Amino acid sequence: MEKRRKFDVFAVHSSLEAPGVPVPLSALVGALSNAAGESQDMHPVKWAWICRYISQENWEQQYCLRLDVGQPKPGDIAMVEVEKLGHHHYLETDKARRLRLYKGDKLICAFGNRYATEAYEGRALDPNKNKLHLLSGSGMIGTVISRHRDIVRPTGLSFLGYLTDNTGTRINMRNLPHFQPSDKATPKNVIVVAGTGMSTGKTTVMRRVLHGLASRGVRVAGCKLTGTASPRDLLEMRATGALFTTDFSDYGFPSTYGVDMHELIGLFDRMTDACSRKGADIIVMEVADGLLQRETGMILKNDLLRHRICGVLVASTCSGSALYATESLQKTGQDVWAVSGLITNSPLFVREFKSNSSVPVASSRAGDQLTDIIMNKLELRRIEKRPLEMSAKVQ
Repeated sequence: MEKRRKFDVFAVHSSLEAPGVPVPLSALVGALSNAAGESQDMHPVKWAWICRYISQENWEQQYCLRLDVGQPKPGDIAMVEVEKLGHHHYLETDKARRLRLYKGDKLICAFGNRYATEAYEGRALDPNKNKLHLLSGSGMIGTVISRHRDIVRPTGLSFLGYLTDNTGTRINMRNLPHFQPSDKATPKNVIVVAGTGMSTGKTTVMRRVLHGLASRGVRVAGCKLTGTASPRDLLEMRATGALFTTDFSDYGFPSTYGVDMHELIGLFDRMTDACSRKGADIIVMEVADGLLQRETGMILKNDLLRHRICGVLVASTCSGSALYATESLQKTGQDVWAVSGLITNSPLFVREFKSNSSVPVASSRAGDQLTDIIMNKLELRRIEKRPLEMSAKVQ
């Protein structure tokens, strides 16, 4: 079998236009295939799920590719080629399907930063000066800075260029039309699901709570405020019967690692406003990764957001982490309603925690326990507010 010829993308660009000048995708894709000595159909372009809001109608004519140098911004869209398969050997596509990757595949992906203690830490760095990797199966790309020892090396990519419009302006997820906030977000009951780290059972807690509330006729919405974009989280929430589900990627964020507090507050407002517009009375919101993670800590310690969060559910793996989490949250003024997650798999962990804390422990396997706690807490809040409302009417 003839070995596939390596090609220089700079030379391909130069054969069409000077590097840095936008080149129509229709011309460039054909040139890349010819330079590689293969049919254009052998390696069709695969669109990552993270780029699902980018229009694909006549995309070859609609967009250009630009091989300019410089730091990418999170959300910049690019075309890359699979150079060496590693940890991610499947790509979640715009139709939420998993497609196997092959060397030579051309992908439309988005730059972003990743924070995953059990996988990779990655940054959006200049792809012309740093190695380029697939950071997530949903199509976020960047440079791996560190990785967990149990995770193999990342899938390596070649940078083919930034996706631009016909003027050469980069296409960025943040500049696309997304849900717009109203003039004033409607206050609702926001319940936060936070974990002590990755893989603590947050998603299971989320879906159990959403399904339990929806089954009782509660108008509930589910959302994920922080993390790395993945279709799995949205699909799990949608299957529960919730009125509405959304996450940060619906608002132009491939991930939230590295964003500032102002952006997080704006994202919180837009999400809760979107849920309220759909008629939700209760909003269950997941924050990713763990209490020591930068953005999670910022959110749960912020005074403005603290007054908009009525209760926190903690997903934990063991008694020590659960105790630290509940005590830390309570010190910041958060009302911790229950501990759940993988800790409930161990009666000994549960016993240890209960001997040191009055916060109830509820198994996520039995969703009714969590639902009962939430319903009781919300009823108590309603009763506590009633005298204030009545006194206001008298005045």
